Amino acid sequence: MSDLKPVSKALLAGGALFAGICWYLSFSLSAHLWWPLWVAPIPIVYFSLRLTGKWAFLLAFAGYLIGRLSWVPYLLSIMPLPLVLLFTLLLPLIFALQVAAARKLMLTYSHWSTVFAFPVLVTTVEYICFLTTRDGTAGSIAYTQCNFLPVVQVASLTGIQGITFLATFIPAAIALIIYRYQQKQLIGTLCFVTMGVFVAAMVWGIVRLNQTPPAAKSLQVGMATIDERAYHKEYPTGEDKDLYLANLYLARVGTLVKQGAEVVVLPEKMFTVRDNRRPGFIQQLKDTAMAHQVSIVACVSQQKGDYYENRAWVIGKEGTLLADYQKVYLFEGEVLDSVKPGKEPGLFLWKGAPQGVAICKDMDFQQYIRRYGRAACNVLFVPAWDFEQDGWMHSRMAIMRSVEGGFGIVRNARQGRLTINDYCGRVLYEANGDNGAPVMLTGSIDIQHHSTLYNQWGDWFSILNALASLACLVLLVIARLVK
Repeated sequence: MSDLKPVSKALLAGGALFAGICWYLSFSLSAHLWWPLWVAPIPIVYFSLRLTGKWAFLLAFAGYLIGRLSWVPYLLSIMPLPLVLLFTLLLPLIFALQVAAARKLMLTYSHWSTVFAFPVLVTTVEYICFLTTRDGTAGSIAYTQCNFLPVVQVASLTGIQGITFLATFIPAAIALIIYRYQQKQLIGTLCFVTMGVFVAAMVWGIVRLNQTPPAAKSLQVGMATIDERAYHKEYPTGEDKDLYLANLYLARVGTLVKQGAEVVVLPEKMFTVRDNRRPGFIQQLKDTAMAHQVSIVACVSQQKGDYYENRAWVIGKEGTLLADYQKVYLFEGEVLDSVKPGKEPGLFLWKGAPQGVAICKDMDFQQYIRRYGRAACNVLFVPAWDFEQDGWMHSRMAIMRSVEGGFGIVRNARQGRLTINDYCGRVLYEANGDNGAPVMLTGSIDIQHHSTLYNQWGDWFSILNALASLACLVLLVIARLVK
């Protein structure tokens, strides 16, 4: 298989540990490091080329398992132990199979183009998960790159799948270059292609980040959360609690207006509205909006008989109900709590321009949020509710949708992050409410839509990868038959 000396067990163990630590740091919900993801696969792919298929599989599984342990404390806080174990073990198993398949192709066909096998397989599996799982894009490794803004711009062309491809292609290419060089094989074309792909991505990202957009009107926005402990106080009745919480939130509207806010965005599930009390609460919001001459985005849990709806009301400063949006994508807890999903995006006109409202988990589904981009949405307002530990990650997942769709986002999350970002994914303003403390944030955002290739062509890149994956599988079958 190779003219090189066998790899010592100590070196293999060190390589797996090094890769695992890099993945652990990349996947961490608190470290926010983008670069370890580009380093982690190098020793795994390189050693796989020097090992038997069984040992390559075990090495990849062990390294990736170490990395996935980063999420275990968070997963234990939101799901039962059996599901945590399944999630933690399944991802390394899939990854190891991808490494084993890529290794087989690279060694069997010995052509420089086989370097694409690993990124193509990883990207395709992610895409299938996006389309088939209840969590949408939540498991994508692309979100680890949110602080690497030049690479983030690739999402405007390909969706986040292009980022996943890049972050697996470059390390796989480096590993193959090292191996082929040691084997005294030609590496010129492989080096040229690797540099070409990386430079093209960087140039696109830098140009997009530094382009001067047309002049646009700016919008002053404000956001507020209340002390989370207010939800756990004792109240004579449920209706007293709802009214108390509503008043706490609306009391902050005036403060935000004094700081210049033209639109106030409040978080998800501020309180529960019984169906018979809906008109009264909407009127209270309208009165507040007219009194302060401000638009308000308020998100409530609306009880309708034996089920609930998660709704976001957009109230104009004239007291008009501009949008009554029903959350489309629900997390598992909402399904168990008899929450019914909506069907249509929350689009409305404000100052003569298309704007949008979506709620929390809606932002995990790129095909759905693409509907806002195709409608030329300028600003998307997002009430949300995070799980304390995932505040940074979940806010950045939403931010990726703005890069894909070409619009700015104003997102207010209970027990999470309050963020205002532009169409390039730059965080313009941010406040941390992960611990449930009361937070207020004001800032400005341009009212402007930027056309993107992803809006126009959708999942073209993912489909291309899926076709390439089929070709890889055919080549694997052929290799097995002629063995």
